[in-house]
Amino acid sequence: LEPWFVVRQAKRPSSETSVKKIKHMSSKVKNGIILLLVFLFGVWMARSYYHTPENTIETDSTVLIEKVREVCKLVTVEADLFEVYDENTHRNVTWYLPLPTNFTFTKKASIEVKGKVLVGYDLERITIDVDSTTKTLIIRNLPKPEIISIEHDVKYRKLDGSFFNEFDAKDFTRINKNAKEILREKAIEQHLLEKAEAQGTDVLGVIEFMVKGAGWNVEFKQKLFEDITKRDSLNG
Repeated sequence: LEPWFVVRQAKRPSSETSVKKIKHMSSKVKNGIILLLVFLFGVWMARSYYHTPENTIETDSTVLIEKVREVCKLVTVEADLFEVYDENTHRNVTWYLPLPTNFTFTKKASIEVKGKVLVGYDLERITIDVDSTTKTLIIRNLPKPEIISIEHDVKYRKLDGSFFNEFDAKDFTRINKNAKEILREKAIEQHLLEKAEAQGTDVLGVIEFMVKGAGWNVEFKQKLFEDITKRDSLNG
């Protein structure tokens, strides 16, 4: 037996145990750093996915005035038109491998057109003569109603091209031109010219009333005056 006064010295940890503890702690730190990086990467990806970047559009344009002229037009009817139509364009391609074979490639466009059509008269064609002896105002060369202008906006709802038949700048120019022609045809189908002619007859009736109120007479050398004469005879 050892004496009671003998004090045992505590065993010191071996160098291998210390190395193992350090390695264990360093692995935990590495795992923590990796998890933190993965978490931050996930947050960045989520923000990038849900955040819509703002597009920067730079426009460089040059406005050239080709011609300026004075006009005198009377608008009697204004119509807002809307049309949706589809356009298909086909392209035939022949391959000679090994025998001649025909393939058709189609591109489709779904187009929405909104426009404003103005219908009226070109008053530059009118000739006005004044006979002061008889106090008569003679109006000749009354024009027929016409479509004065078409303001339109084209929206492409869907564009579906193929590998050998894709959309290019010429297609968009053609579609824009066709859209304007469609609005023109739509205006004619809606009898806008007839409505403009009826409005023109009423305008000429107002002119006739004002001229006669001043003690003068007015003569119209066109069909519209015949319509006014018939209307006055019916009212009389």
